[in-house]
Amino acid sequence: METTEQDGRCPECGRPAGDAGSFDDARRGQRRLAAIARAASSVADAASLSVTLDVVAREVMQATHIAAVQILRVEGGLMRVVGKAGFTDAEDFAERLEQCRRLGARMMFVEAFRTRSRIVVPHRKAAVLADPAWAPLHDIMGGPEWDSFVAVPLVVRGRAVGVLNAYYSPGEDPGPETLDFLDAMADQAAMAVDSADLLARSRHDAQVEERARLARELHDSVVQQVFSMRMQAKALRAQVDAGLGGGPDGVGAVADELLELAQNALADLRGLVLQLHPTELVGRGLASAVRTHAESVHAATGLHVEVEAGQLPELPTELAEDLYRITQEALHNVVKHAQASSAVVRLDRGDDRVPGWLLLEVCDDGVGLGRPAGTDAGCSGGIGLVSMRERAERWGGTLEVGGARRGTRVRARIPVTPLEAAS
Repeated sequence: METTEQDGRCPECGRPAGDAGSFDDARRGQRRLAAIARAASSVADAASLSVTLDVVAREVMQATHIAAVQILRVEGGLMRVVGKAGFTDAEDFAERLEQCRRLGARMMFVEAFRTRSRIVVPHRKAAVLADPAWAPLHDIMGGPEWDSFVAVPLVVRGRAVGVLNAYYSPGEDPGPETLDFLDAMADQAAMAVDSADLLARSRHDAQVEERARLARELHDSVVQQVFSMRMQAKALRAQVDAGLGGGPDGVGAVADELLELAQNALADLRGLVLQLHPTELVGRGLASAVRTHAESVHAATGLHVEVEAGQLPELPTELAEDLYRITQEALHNVVKHAQASSAVVRLDRGDDRVPGWLLLEVCDDGVGLGRPAGTDAGCSGGIGLVSMRERAERWGGTLEVGGARRGTRVRARIPVTPLEAAS
């Protein structure tokens, strides 16, 4: 029997007519929950802040009756758009916004940021387009079809880091459920901004630590050797001025010492330059870069380093550099702490029992750590060991530091997918 509105049922879905609104509300609620979940996933996975916040902005538009979204970030007292949807691109938006501010335009999103409180302004578009102070942005703000306006501050750990601006479609009033949804999405955007800030600070701290280490190594090796060369040159000059009072043998001894000091200083400088930028990675690959570094370590310290490298798959440049840095730090620890005479670096795909993994091992014949094999590197408070572990975990891998049959072993295991398997 055909259902009709006279029967009290919806003619399209067959549900009681009074339930149609509830059903639509439920579907809207489900869309908003799904949008929050997708935004959270983007915050966790995306490497670019602008890509992440563009995703958040699009999810807000798709889940609600909102015509356009802007996400602004505050840095050094300045605001800039870092995510948007529904607006045409405008590279000079920040300059136009500053012009509006100078003309006296009232910027509600600035008040939302300063007060860390949500601001709702009904029928905002008409007021903006009628205000001469907003003239520099009239063409951009007049593009989308919108009416009311909501500004939600991005707040994380008690501090505001930006603002989410939502421009509602005509006839749509910001209701409690929509506002709660915007609050949730603003929280996701705030987390993305905070994560980007933390990553930037972490990289800066790592750069500062690396520069300090390089400065110490320059002072302890190259500077000392150049100082000794200067003293030997003065001695040689004194002998020349005295008419070669020490004879040819004396001059030859000073010249030989100068030559040895120059060779050592050159080897140290080459090693430091390689640490700053392992160009071998780009031109000849990971194994070649590791061999070059091993030769540099041997020339500078006398430690014999053997490199055993199997057939490696093609690796992303960033992964190759992380593996190179792990090797570099491990050999640095051998030289500094192990009292070893030799070390072995192994690079291979692993074995048939553990397919899909890249194995990096650095073993030495030194005094050892006094810990059993398999001990997590995180047990040590050393910055270098923590850095090695973080580099391995960045690629879903693991790092173990512990005793070998003799000395110490550093073992990194990284999951890799050969290009042919991924095609």
